[in-house]
Amino acid sequence: MNPHEDDISNTMGNGNDDADLGHSLRWQLRALRRDEAPARDLWAGIAAALPAQPRAARSGNRLAPIALAASLVLAVGAVGWWQAGRAPGPSAAAAGAMQAVLMAREASGLTRQYEAALQELAPVTRPGSLQPTFAVLDRDAALIRSALEQAPDSRLLLTQLRRTYARRLALAQRVAYS
Repeated sequence: MNPHEDDISNTMGNGNDDADLGHSLRWQLRALRRDEAPARDLWAGIAAALPAQPRAARSGNRLAPIALAASLVLAVGAVGWWQAGRAPGPSAAAAGAMQAVLMAREASGLTRQYEAALQELAPVTRPGSLQPTFAVLDRDAALIRSALEQAPDSRLLLTQLRRTYARRLALAQRVAYS
């Protein structure tokens, strides 16, 4: 049996319920707390346990940022020297021309896929109310293709062409499957 159980059971038997129990426990906890100063000065033992650091080791820490900066300058210089010795890559004009050719190929591939998908849906008769919408989407696709001939490296035009084809096919599929 716990030595404090008697105190707790006595407070419960008085009829004052939980309020007396809480009050009694609080006083018992306060009685357990004791503030005591240490018997002797502890700092002398702590200082003796710390490893002694020589002065030379501390002075090396001041040189660490300078050494780091020097190695960084050396690394950047080496990379610059290495890049200067390399053969020059394709010029900006050649890279732009290559990109234009690739984008023109992608646009023509999109057009072929679009036309193939439309041929599969061609037997479906179109309702008369959607004819103007189909005409507008077809006209927009033709305008975007002609603009791509003028500016073959325009990603915006290629994105617009892809979006226009997707809308036209979605509308055709909706008509075909409804």
